[in-house]
Amino acid sequence: MTNIGAFIQYYRTKSGFTQKDLANGICSISYLSKIENGTIEPSHDVIMSLCDKLDAPYEDLISVENEDLHDDIYNLYKLITKKNFNEAKSSYTHLKSMITPFHQLQTLHFFRLIEFYYLVETKQEDAMNQPIEQIHNMKESFTGETLYLFNKILGVYYIHCAYPNKAINYFKDAERILVEYSLKDPDLYYLLAATYTRMEEPVLSNHYCQVAKEQFIGEFFYPKITDCYVLFGINYTLLKEFELAKQYLFQILDSRPMMDSELVTANLKHNIGFMYCEMREWKKAIPYLEDAIHSFKSFYEKLHSYHLIAKAHYYLQEIEQSVSYIEQGEVISKRINDVKLKCQLEILTAQVNNEVGESSFVEKAENKWIPYLTEVGERHTLKELYRILGESLKERELYKLSSYYFQQLAKESI
Repeated sequence: MTNIGAFIQYYRTKSGFTQKDLANGICSISYLSKIENGTIEPSHDVIMSLCDKLDAPYEDLISVENEDLHDDIYNLYKLITKKNFNEAKSSYTHLKSMITPFHQLQTLHFFRLIEFYYLVETKQEDAMNQPIEQIHNMKESFTGETLYLFNKILGVYYIHCAYPNKAINYFKDAERILVEYSLKDPDLYYLLAATYTRMEEPVLSNHYCQVAKEQFIGEFFYPKITDCYVLFGINYTLLKEFELAKQYLFQILDSRPMMDSELVTANLKHNIGFMYCEMREWKKAIPYLEDAIHSFKSFYEKLHSYHLIAKAHYYLQEIEQSVSYIEQGEVISKRINDVKLKCQLEILTAQVNNEVGESSFVEKAENKWIPYLTEVGERHTLKELYRILGESLKERELYKLSSYYFQQLAKESI
């Protein structure tokens, strides 16, 4: 049932009226106060008079909880999931103008959840900076499919925050609900696959990626089919099966209609650059990473390419170019507060300055970066840090400590 008092109070405050101003010629001030407090139900004539004076459409009051609004919010979710951000922006702006405090709490929370999803997926700083507890506290409002969306969206948020260990728990909870309610959402299987890739579990990732790909093929959803092929390429890169990785990645690069987006192309070229970095073919990696940097629109995407290209120049002993890209990356990482990339850039800076084996860096690695990378589940960077520490300490003839880090690397590689 619509909260009439909240509706009237909202528009009165919005119009700048006092209770005395609004009540004048319609009812007493005390009567209006009781309406706003919800202690009485006003007559139809009084409601109409108040709405007219406030220029608040009576139709909004009587239809505020219709099913169309819920459907409109859900349609916004679908637009975001399909990366149709131009239409999503229009839909979001329209819904935001309609949503007011007098809507039912479940409706308000559902909109806030999908609004949060929109802000996260469009990589707006407002989403990453707001207290996540506000979203967590809405959980009790959701059941069934909306609870599924709650878990899925929280998982997406933690992936953007570089917390795959947290993301996977939400995605697995979403998967349980998906099965229980016989829902179909290939995007969830893709997200599970992408998260396992981040956790350096390529075999598990390939399982979920295959499920997602088959369902996307059934929907003729070519952009997502492309994403699956890219993910297969990344996974085979992690498995050191580079010929298979090349087959997947270059198949997409040469294909149509899969390559129908500048963002898709940029992401693909970044991952080809990543593959060549893993193959230690640094010169081949650089042009792909340069293309990715020029094509990416978002600072979040550019930052990963800055790190890889700086790394490639370092291993080619092109220190000046490496430092230039590190500095550009550091400016962006501070702006968007990407902790994982800050870590990677600090490690690379220490390599450039030949500081990796120094006690101050080892101490920082032990007290800050190793615990952080372990907690969030960023195994790829953690393994790389162990390898770098082991090699650097070996060069300094600190064999016992070097052996310790190589042992840690072996444990992570099992």
